[in-house]
Amino acid sequence: MINEWNFGTTPDGQDVRAIEIGDADGIRATVLNYGATLHTLHLPNGRNVVLNLDSMNAYLSDEAYHGRIIGRNANRITDASFEIGTETFQLTANDGTNNLHGGPEGFEAKLWRVTQEDQALILRLNSPDGDQGFPGQVDVTLRVTVNDMTLRLEMEAITTRPTPLNMTWHPYWNLLGKGRIDGHNLHVMAAHLTALEAPVPLPVANTRFDFQTELPIGSVEIDKNYAKAAKTVLSVHDTRLIVTSSLPDIQICTAEHLTIPRAGIALEPQFQPNDIKFKQDSLLSPGEVYRHWIEYEFQSL
Repeated sequence: MINEWNFGTTPDGQDVRAIEIGDADGIRATVLNYGATLHTLHLPNGRNVVLNLDSMNAYLSDEAYHGRIIGRNANRITDASFEIGTETFQLTANDGTNNLHGGPEGFEAKLWRVTQEDQALILRLNSPDGDQGFPGQVDVTLRVTVNDMTLRLEMEAITTRPTPLNMTWHPYWNLLGKGRIDGHNLHVMAAHLTALEAPVPLPVANTRFDFQTELPIGSVEIDKNYAKAAKTVLSVHDTRLIVTSSLPDIQICTAEHLTIPRAGIALEPQFQPNDIKFKQDSLLSPGEVYRHWIEYEFQSL
């Protein structure tokens, strides 16, 4: 099932499309081609579990990345600069002195080309050499599918020059569809956290951020990257969400900064923040293909 309608227009007059995909008896996801945004995710009972905005103007002024694709680089690069070999690249700083989520006009602020292939939604973007200060022309393809109760995002990209590439999806989840996420339970299968300016992960045990066993989130304020997270599980009452990915880490944020604080929780698979200054696992070179996936599986309890 694929339905499509006009959601609004960009400031330069281009149409923004909303496309709904899903199964009649399963989940239904609506994606905007502006920012490749996950706009809604409806469970079979009709409950929307993704925080969204109600108009194109609201998305244009949004600074919280509601549902967006993040690129070229998720999270922060300190001092908005990095080196590849002997060359230094200066990025746009948009988080104090740091570069956050690729800059003020990253992938989340672009109008993606959208097509349909069978029951898949295909979104494509060309990021030119020098985009937000990043080297190389990068061509990105996203494939979004729904299979019964599972939403899957597949990401592929190639580049003309070595460049960091660390994409993720940035929906805020609230499995109740309203209120705060304090009553949700969280289970993060990861034993270590990373710090922005430290290359070596730190043990999570005996800290308030330790969710190696399932625990209520309660009032814990989380904005942390969990290293080598095999699986992340969010649950409340009758619903469970299981997030898995080919990406090694996951950033978890309880969204204190939203207009309604803690109205949702972001679960963002990605490479380690600031990775381009450490191991450079996120470095993509010409001739290579960036190929990663994220799955969101919903279960009834």
